[in-house]
Amino acid sequence: MESAIINEIIAALISAIAIYVGFINRMRTQISVLEEKVKRLEEKCDEVSKSMSAQEHSNTVLEEKVKRLESRQDSHAKKNDDVITLINEMKIEMVKKISDVSMKMGKISSDVENINATIAIFDSGIVSKKGKKKGVK
Repeated sequence: MESAIINEIIAALISAIAIYVGFINRMRTQISVLEEKVKRLEEKCDEVSKSMSAQEHSNTVLEEKVKRLESRQDSHAKKNDDVITLINEMKIEMVKKISDVSMKMGKISSDVENINATIAIFDSGIVSKKGKKKGVK
């Protein structure tokens, strides 16, 4: 009877050891699979990091290009504003000159009429007719 109990205890211990060894073996397998997965994930992370680095570089280049374009656009807009301002100033100056010329033309016209009137008074050969009256000969 004691040998039967000892045989059962030995069988139970051998089974427990076998289960424990199987459990440990299964854990080793799982650990090696997980290590492979971690290794692949690290490689993917490295690839993504490299591509992100390249993307950041291209984004930086694009940002610089956009800044240069904005600066050129601002420069052109300022030049356009300057040209428009200059054209408006020229228009104002032209209007002033035209009004000055028309005033001078009016004065010249008036002066010419005065000269004609003066010549008509001193020149006896000129006859000016005003209405029904006859002028001096």
